[in-house]
Amino acid sequence: MDNQEYEKQIEELKRRVDVLQRTNLELVNRNLQLGQQIDAYYDVRRRIQMLKDLVIRHKELMRQADLRDDDELMALMEARLEEDFPHENPDFGLKELAEFLGTSQTRLIDLFRRSPIHKTAADYLDYMRLLRSLYYLQSKPQWGIAACAQEAGFTVIRTYNRKFQDALGMTPHDFRELIEAGREQGKQQDI
Repeated sequence: MDNQEYEKQIEELKRRVDVLQRTNLELVNRNLQLGQQIDAYYDVRRRIQMLKDLVIRHKELMRQADLRDDDELMALMEARLEEDFPHENPDFGLKELAEFLGTSQTRLIDLFRRSPIHKTAADYLDYMRLLRSLYYLQSKPQWGIAACAQEAGFTVIRTYNRKFQDALGMTPHDFRELIEAGREQGKQQDI
């Protein structure tokens, strides 16, 4: 074997080594991609299982909430609403109330049908909004009546005024004047 043949073989071997190195690099990259895909697959499976567990837990909570008696559910509802004030959102209705309490809409409809005071969830939520507006009318004298109504969850001031009049027998303006008169009387007694 002469020197030229020997060099040709060396060149051929170098070319083969380069091809093998490129192939090896491609295989390593492909292996990394497959590893990432497998990781993503297992992550999706884990998330699906977590969601299934949450759905099962939510169904169980709803079933338990539906088993509460009316007084217990009403007390829970009042406590939760007075703590978090979700009803200040004008879009908060029956569906959102049911989700908030972890019960079914059907259960709430039945609860309000049996209620001697509030016949619908909307009536009840308006009542809670009126109570909240009373708080704002008393504690925020710098706010206008419309601002108090909006903060309490009413979007239409005319509806607010009508519901306020029906519930208290006076307008929000009259109520605020009554509060101001009481404050003035309290100031005079302090002197």
